[in-house]
Amino acid sequence: MTWTTEGSIAALLRWRLDEKPERGFAYVEDEGPWTYQSIGAEAVRVARGLRAQAVGAGDLVIVRLGNDERFLAAVGGVWMGGAGAIVMHPAAPSRDVTSVATSMGAKAIIADPEDLPARSVGLPCIAIARFPASGAVDAAQLAQTYSVPAVPGSSPALVLLTSGTTGQPKGVVLTHDNAWANLRATVAAFRSDTSPTPISDIARPPNLISNPLSHTAGVVRLLFALYVGRTIALLRKFDATMAKSLIDRHGIDNLTINPAMMRMLLENLPDNADLGKVRYVSSGTAPLPPALREEFEKRFGVPVLQAYGQTEAFGGIAIESVKDVLSGRRKPGSVGRPLPGVELRIVGPDGEEVAGGEVGEIVVRARSATSGYIGGDAVQPVDDEGWLRTGDQGRVDEDGYLFITGRIKNIIICGGFNIVPEEVEAALAEDRSVREVTVVGVPDDRLGEVPVAIAESDCSAADLIEKIGDRLAPYKRPRRVFVVDALPRVANGKVDRPAAAALARELCSSN
Repeated sequence: MTWTTEGSIAALLRWRLDEKPERGFAYVEDEGPWTYQSIGAEAVRVARGLRAQAVGAGDLVIVRLGNDERFLAAVGGVWMGGAGAIVMHPAAPSRDVTSVATSMGAKAIIADPEDLPARSVGLPCIAIARFPASGAVDAAQLAQTYSVPAVPGSSPALVLLTSGTTGQPKGVVLTHDNAWANLRATVAAFRSDTSPTPISDIARPPNLISNPLSHTAGVVRLLFALYVGRTIALLRKFDATMAKSLIDRHGIDNLTINPAMMRMLLENLPDNADLGKVRYVSSGTAPLPPALREEFEKRFGVPVLQAYGQTEAFGGIAIESVKDVLSGRRKPGSVGRPLPGVELRIVGPDGEEVAGGEVGEIVVRARSATSGYIGGDAVQPVDDEGWLRTGDQGRVDEDGYLFITGRIKNIIICGGFNIVPEEVEAALAEDRSVREVTVVGVPDDRLGEVPVAIAESDCSAADLIEKIGDRLAPYKRPRRVFVVDALPRVANGKVDRPAAAALARELCSSN
């Protein structure tokens, strides 16, 4: 079989259809497995629906689906037509659907038949219902109809959503070339041969996917499984009991989860529960508190690898070595060395590289890095020489290990999800009773930090929380709202954010 890691990543599913079409690929919690050919057949149906709506090469299509077998079928259908997929969580509010459709020029939307917000934006809507895990599929016909289009590697494959400083969603554009580069770099962290892996005749445990497929960590894990010939087990939403059930049922040998999920496993599993055959855990998408890592490793007897990445870099930038951690060699506080193919520098405010060991902004250059933003306040993150400014601070020691020391960006990371305070503030300020409001991150043992709002308003805190319910996705909503007579301000009249953050911590601890 010929493996060509160029052009469209639609080839990932095509390889498996050519190789073992009847092999099970995806479990959805206790259901499945869905076979490659059942997913491929549904992808062909989606592609036909998009062609009927005149969606073609270079167009963008919103894929608004959760963690089940439909996601791969939907993006596969989009890629088969040469288009790119804007992936969106199905719980995102109607206003986000409208904003994305308008600002990013989407030509169609793929969603559940009962998804009313998807049908409210005036785009052609391709409905995709749950479909059988296996069934009567003509393998020969499927081989003829599931085609890999000839598209430039520079064409958009995925657009992952993040929020701009004005609160409007913007899209991180990731090309087919970005995807191939990411997959090769990820494999290189585990072995020297970075070529795709044939499906083994020996049964191997699936990779558990705990993060939303509309999130970088989820979709990268899906593509990685296709690349290395592994099956997957999908959690619709992270639940410690269900995760434990899948670990035991399938003999899952590694986990990629975030600190909030680690906390849920600690708190929600019985004291005598173990993690079965899990050999190591990779933690990413949010900072990992040292105390949490120590507690987790002591409780379950499984080492935790720290990783560092960004959506703009298509996931991974640096990760601890599995071999080093399993053998007890690690640098406390480090997120490891940069992945192969990732250049990394530490620069000062003037953009010049700082001396070794000094703290500065982390900038990276890699073939997997985004080609830019679309929609929202799309100020481009990559300079003319290909360097991506991460907005994070860190240092590199004499052995090349990266240490993250803080964030420059004003982003709140809650349970692995990025929340831009300005977006939450704008939603609260829609209420005329709100004179001014600021939203800050307050430390939280379970989620890392949570958004808390302090408002000058004539409305009660309870009423403000109720009113914001339909304006924001659930994870973006403030966990607490405090109404005050006056916000702290600096001399020029602007809100003093550090003072507001201190006030929020004080109010949370005393109320």
